[in-house]
Amino acid sequence: MTSTNSELRITPENARAMVEAGQAIVLDVISSSVYPLMHEAIAGAIRIPPEELADRLEELPRSVTIITYCT
Repeated sequence: MTSTNSELRITPENARAMVEAGQAIVLDVISSSVYPLMHEAIAGAIRIPPEELADRLEELPRSVTIITYCT
């Protein structure tokens, strides 16, 4: 699949609507080293640092869109 950046982005309004409708979850992937210094969490987001993601994929639902977030 070939995508441009615009095809991979979602507006905050659309993201909120999808989460509220149960169609998506938010995955916070900010690294553990940066998290304490500058992080603003999104309420309800699942937090898995990128260095742990490969080992924790089973925690993510397969039936909804996963919206990743990193500051």
